[in-house]
Amino acid sequence: MSNLVPTNKGSQSDSYPPRPENKPPQRGLGQYLEILARWIVALISFPVIFISYIVAQFVTPGTPGYKLVGAIGFWIGTLLSTDSVWQVLFQGKPLFPWFETQWIGWSGWLQLPFNLLFWVSFGISALVQVMEARTLRGKDPIQARSEFEESKQYVLGSKPSGNIDLTVALWGDYKRAGMKERNAGGAIALFFWVLDITTTFVGRWPFQYTNPMTILGCFAYNCASMMAGEIGYNIWKLTK
Repeated sequence: MSNLVPTNKGSQSDSYPPRPENKPPQRGLGQYLEILARWIVALISFPVIFISYIVAQFVTPGTPGYKLVGAIGFWIGTLLSTDSVWQVLFQGKPLFPWFETQWIGWSGWLQLPFNLLFWVSFGISALVQVMEARTLRGKDPIQARSEFEESKQYVLGSKPSGNIDLTVALWGDYKRAGMKERNAGGAIALFFWVLDITTTFVGRWPFQYTNPMTILGCFAYNCASMMAGEIGYNIWKLTK
């Protein structure tokens, strides 16, 4: 019996018609004009988009520009507040000429970096700004909620009666737990606010002038010099 060998009666090309080649569609004149128009619009709007991205870096929390704005505001505000501390506590000449009859001058500014009392004034001012900013900012809501939930687990029993005085005293300590630190923090904050207001208005008293606009301007400047550091510190702190 002979072996049957299959034979190809026709090639694949004979069985199937050739596939048409996928040629890219031809672009007409309108498509080229549309691409050109897009490029022109992109070139025209590029400066505006670039500037908007730069501005967004300074107003969006968490960005480097936002941190820079906060840091600049804090140091400028601290320097403005340093002027009052420098005048009142160390009897130095005013650092800035506005609302003053005399000031330290440009030559005096060149000598300030070598004056220890100036750096002490700057340190006191920075401490005041930070402590005031903490009172303005308050607690983070998440932290406040966590502390509140933690405090609820301690259930205070009724006040003991018929016990020795020590038991009643310890019951009072348990009831007032944490209040000493809270009251002390409020007293410290009040002290720094009083110190800042006193040094600011003693160093630059608005009512020494007779012109109402000058009085108003000096008063506004004092308020701005006190608040600039706190606002800058809060902005910088929010980026942490």
